[in-house]
Amino acid sequence: MMSQSAKLKAACTPGLRVAIELGGLNDKAPSIVLGGYPSKYVLLKEPMVHPNDKAIWSEYLYPGNEATVRYIFEGVASGFKTSIIKLINSPDKILFLKYPKRVETYNLRRHKRINCFLEAEVMIGKQKTLAIVEDLSSSGCGITYLKDESSIFPEIGDNVKIFCPYFIEDNNGFIPCKVQRATKDTRKIALGLTFDKPSPEILIKIQDYVATVLQHST
Repeated sequence: MMSQSAKLKAACTPGLRVAIELGGLNDKAPSIVLGGYPSKYVLLKEPMVHPNDKAIWSEYLYPGNEATVRYIFEGVASGFKTSIIKLINSPDKILFLKYPKRVETYNLRRHKRINCFLEAEVMIGKQKTLAIVEDLSSSGCGITYLKDESSIFPEIGDNVKIFCPYFIEDNNGFIPCKVQRATKDTRKIALGLTFDKPSPEILIKIQDYVATVLQHST
């Protein structure tokens, strides 16, 4: 298990992809860590948002506003709460965040799995097939798709891609997965998949969906 000092150091890793959420703004945006100075600040690129949303985001990028940063480091979902120090515009747009006191982490494999029925597409090799996501957690999912003469039956460890519009707004976006289980019968093929380093923004949407379902089922 990583110590807090190691977790804090990891949070300042240059090139680390993160998702940031600002206090008072019900939205999240991707960004990239540029570095940091222990006990003082963490440097991020300006959050990458749609041009139409830049004006509203700029209103919340003020010194003192709260910020929540979430990311995946070495397969572990992590995050911390902090506040904005300043956004500078020259020589580049860089966001200074107050150095966090603590980084929270959790093992994705410990998250509960829920039953669901979400339409999706699975790409195996170059073949794209309509599928149904039948169970879901923060670490993976179970899918099924109809079997026919052209269907590909993947091997354990194969890479596949999941396209699920519920979690992905970009038409070119996908969730990278690895096959952990593969079974078939006369009608359909069932795959057990683990997510393979999905982007923080996609992972957050999956986590929020699972948490909402669990909350309403208790």
